[in-house]
Amino acid sequence: MSSLLAIGFSAFLSLSNASSLVASEVIRAGDLVTPGNATADTGVAVSLDEPVVGREARRTIYAGQPVTMDNTRPARLVARNQIVTVKYIAGGLEISTTGRAMGEAALNEPVTVLNLQSRQLVQGIVQENGWVLAQ
Repeated sequence: MSSLLAIGFSAFLSLSNASSLVASEVIRAGDLVTPGNATADTGVAVSLDEPVVGREARRTIYAGQPVTMDNTRPARLVARNQIVTVKYIAGGLEISTTGRAMGEAALNEPVTVLNLQSRQLVQGIVQENGWVLAQ
């Protein structure tokens, strides 16, 4: 039992000693975190492999403040009122149309879209290139 505690404590120490990211300049709410606007707290340049790079700031992060998963969110691919392509795919059948997003969403998040031709609201999941897969 004590060996498990020692392993857990050493893992905690290694995580707590890991460098964290801080804003090198003001990152406004909605802006993406990039290696240009964030650095490691040790002053070392940030790589693209960092988990928060490419995420969007939830609120304004001032220079010197930490940049964490809690104050960022996945980057939005669809904004409210944006015109998006809506696709319905079943087997070999694919139907595409345009619609207006009723909310904002990131990759693999649900969004409601107003079909511009039928004026019907449809639910869908945002895909990698910003189009919506209707359900």
